[in-house]
Amino acid sequence: MTFAGRLPGLKFLRTLWVASLAGGPFQYTARELRDAHFDLKIPPEVFDEVDAELGRTLDHFGVPEREKGEVLAAFGGWKSEVTAGSEPGAVNWRRWH
Repeated sequence: MTFAGRLPGLKFLRTLWVASLAGGPFQYTARELRDAHFDLKIPPEVFDEVDAELGRTLDHFGVPEREKGEVLAAFGGWKSEVTAGSEPGAVNWRRWH
């Protein structure tokens, strides 16, 4: 299956994840973020752009600044997990245990 074919499912999981970060009503129960993203080798700069796009989306929908800041802070707290595979020499040890 191509990435484009997986996009609806990926968008759904991202929606669940962000809703969970924002306090519900949905809970994200898929793979741990580090495991799901490790082999993608996502660099920090790409994570930062996704963070900026999330901010623009929250602005578009008129989310108040306080709540926007809370969601972006929670999202940013996962940066090291999502970008772990991009570190030089990174090995996904969880795969071997």
